Amino acid sequence: MPEDPGKRDETAHEQRNARKWDARAETYDQRRFDYFRWMQRKALACLDIKAGIHFLDLGCGTGQAVRQVAALARYDGSFCGIDLSPRMIEVARAAGGVKNVRFEVASAERLPLEDDFFDAVLCTNSFHHYRQPMKALEEIHRVLRRGGKLCVLDITSDGVFGRWLDTRIRRKEAEHVRFYSTAEYAKMFGLAGLKVVMSTTIWPPLKVHVAER
Repeated sequence: MPEDPGKRDETAHEQRNARKWDARAETYDQRRFDYFRWMQRKALACLDIKAGIHFLDLGCGTGQAVRQVAALARYDGSFCGIDLSPRMIEVARAAGGVKNVRFEVASAERLPLEDDFFDAVLCTNSFHHYRQPMKALEEIHRVLRRGGKLCVLDITSDGVFGRWLDTRIRRKEAEHVRFYSTAEYAKMFGLAGLKVVMSTTIWPPLKVHVAER
């Protein structure tokens, strides 16, 4: 059977992203990148983090948000991080010493996780890399429990500046797919069976979009 060119393109896209973040894994936790942690804290504030939670971070990098949630929940629950970058996952695992935490190399579009399990899914500065965003959202819907929440934080193309950034980054970075508007998030969430809870600006054009299964 001939190879599906769409599948080939998808694999190549994921490999480019993996190489990009592999190269950044050693420096990702340096203080000059603390703005990533600031954004994660802003997004996590939109989720109900408590003991017993089952938490998933998509595009988890070195696992900072996963470990933070585990600490907030007093290590009562389960805490999982997924990333395309093998090196990021190696660094995350090497941090060690955290109860009920696991990290896996995987795509958000093909989650190696069970159905109806997670109470909260976080996705910060990762969604714009997904070649098939609807496939990722369908996977998120599958692994979320009923009543569970998804929080996506990303640059949002509502205004001129966000659309300009989208065009500029797309020209420079093959790994970038696109930024979406608030209306596009609402439409995609709805098509995936998720109900919009809120969309709020963190720092223009950065927004948090929260949906519930």
